[in-house]
Amino acid sequence: MELPAVPRSSAALHQRPVLGDRRVIASKRHVRPAGANVEGRPNFCAIAWFTMIDDEPPTIGMVMGKRRKTKDGILENGTFSINIPDSKLAVETDWCGLHTGYKVDKSDLFEVSYGALGSAPLIDRCPLSLECELTRIIDLETADLVMGEIEEVHVDERCFSGGKPDPCKMDPLLLFMPNGPYFSMGRKVADAYEVGKGRRPKKVD
Repeated sequence: MELPAVPRSSAALHQRPVLGDRRVIASKRHVRPAGANVEGRPNFCAIAWFTMIDDEPPTIGMVMGKRRKTKDGILENGTFSINIPDSKLAVETDWCGLHTGYKVDKSDLFEVSYGALGSAPLIDRCPLSLECELTRIIDLETADLVMGEIEEVHVDERCFSGGKPDPCKMDPLLLFMPNGPYFSMGRKVADAYEVGKGRRPKKVD
């Protein structure tokens, strides 16, 4: 289908420099060790590309390279974990992403426990961990989109304020895409879905 041409105004054109590398996305993202048991031993892979896929059932997706030992475990058990580390785990998380489980044993990198699914290793030191059941893997050209239904959400009891998880107390480790550096989270700016209500839009003629 041919799309209609969009009229352009010279006044509306961006005057800022254009980056040559289209992979660069000027955003901070959680870097999260994804975990799975491989032949009964926990293995982890550091992943930065995550997104919620659906609300009901709650489904999350993560982009993984074609050959990952953690993905072998996901296929073996049909389960995986997603763990959000705090800034104190920067060294372990970075090391996890620098080394492949095909060459080094990552089973003792973190202390782990298990929840309802029984086969998705949860990192005890992470303030928040998700247990997920594999639902689908979409084959992409250079990576795979691994999707899973979130079965349980585990939060450190010290990271609550007013009965709700407090992201400032979690102090999540953030990665400035695509290649760093790592940051910790800054101050709260405003309440989402509330701050914009006070703005008065211009009237449409």
